[in-house]
Amino acid sequence: DMAESHDFSSLSNAAIEEYWPDNWSEKYKGDGYLRMISIAHDGSSAYVAHAKGGIFSFDPLDPAQSSLAAKHVVHIGDADIGDDINGLHHTRSLKNLVITRSKYVHILKLVAEDGTNPLDYGEPIAYKLTLNYHCSELYDGAEMTFMDTAIINEYAFVLGHPKHSDTSEHNGVALYRLTWYDEDETWKDCTQIAGSGLEGAGWVDGSGEEAKFSSTPHEIAVLPSLDSHTIIMGDVDNHALRYVDVTIPVETHDQTDKVRVSSVAYDEDLYQVLYTNEEPWTTLSLESVMEQDGKSYYHSGPEGLYSMNFDAAQDECGRVGIGRICTLPEIRARFARGQYPTIDGDDKTWTTVWTAESCMSCHLEDPGRCPVQEDGDSSWGENFKMIAIFNAQVGLQNQCVHVDRPVDTMSMCCGLGGPAVLNPTGESNEQDEGNIDSKQAGVISAGVVVPLFLIAIAAYGLYMRKKTKPSWWPKFLRNDNREETGHAPHREVDLRGRDYI
Repeated sequence: DMAESHDFSSLSNAAIEEYWPDNWSEKYKGDGYLRMISIAHDGSSAYVAHAKGGIFSFDPLDPAQSSLAAKHVVHIGDADIGDDINGLHHTRSLKNLVITRSKYVHILKLVAEDGTNPLDYGEPIAYKLTLNYHCSELYDGAEMTFMDTAIINEYAFVLGHPKHSDTSEHNGVALYRLTWYDEDETWKDCTQIAGSGLEGAGWVDGSGEEAKFSSTPHEIAVLPSLDSHTIIMGDVDNHALRYVDVTIPVETHDQTDKVRVSSVAYDEDLYQVLYTNEEPWTTLSLESVMEQDGKSYYHSGPEGLYSMNFDAAQDECGRVGIGRICTLPEIRARFARGQYPTIDGDDKTWTTVWTAESCMSCHLEDPGRCPVQEDGDSSWGENFKMIAIFNAQVGLQNQCVHVDRPVDTMSMCCGLGGPAVLNPTGESNEQDEGNIDSKQAGVISAGVVVPLFLIAIAAYGLYMRKKTKPSWWPKFLRNDNREETGHAPHREVDLRGRDYI
């Protein structure tokens, strides 16, 4: 009901309590080896994976301590299921349970031919898939480890990577696809579809071949959708959700090079508050964002598309006198209002712009060395920023790219105010008054200021000789041909053709 109404406000009244039913052995309680929970979407069953103990069941609709549904249904060794259990998922049909271990996947039956659940009678039945045997061939037989598996139609998508890499101490994970063959009744043909597996951990989006993941993801899930097949991965210390769109290879049974990886900032507001000590953005409505950052500018049409890295995009904003690249909340607000640049004004066309959102996580550079505000080499991601990619029919996606990498983007700039300018506190007002007093006490005579000012102007003119110029720069001092092309945004027009003031 909450999902259908898009209203999860009732969760604010929920209370979290410890749950360990009477029928679960006390020797496993609190030992740190609980790995994953899987609950059937209709509430008919629920299971918990314990890395060293096996699989436990419980009733999700009646989680009572004395519930008879709470059992230890699979012990280590049953149905050839060993320890090192990492992942656990119901299949979409709810007829099987997918169990991922460090080297194997077991598909455990939940519905027998007579309609009963074999686990209710203590008779687990499972199919065993040797992942290391099939996928290690991709790396010349290197030993691999696997974290989780999700099944879409006749394909198994597995998260894992080689245990050792000669090129990196912390190699990022990769996503692999195996195919079920009915005639052979077996899974085979392990294919790498996203990520490297050997290269260093990173946060890079784009095609599956270009994409990089961190070394710490532990689970994946399938996004329920009627018109696409998307795998979700919690990545970079839960600072982002990575979307891996596998629609084309699933539907065409080929074209694994058509996989696309994008990012959703897990909670940029939470990140700002916890790690950068900035004010929260949650109170910014679409209207308040527009009011606080002043007027924004962009330029539509094919002539407004340029190959720009982050610095070039920032210079472009400074050149037209607006100030800076927009933050992700500001861009999200403008996309929601229909105020964004397009090449042709078509709702099916994708728009790409740079954002001021950083892609950072200490777990990428050196897992375990957190938090990110500590100085040192452990703060990975300072040189990566998000680009926003928008389509009116699909929505907003984000991709993390290196700031030096040129990307075909359009200009979208925001005013100097921005969301960081919130209501001043009494303390800040008092500080401002103190600053005024100190300024009055430290006035420098004009005889000193004027010569220094003239020297500064001359130095600035030499510095700007090869730079892009602001709009007020004298024409006779310009040599930037691009300024004569009309690339400078001159007004703001939304998709409905109205000027926005």
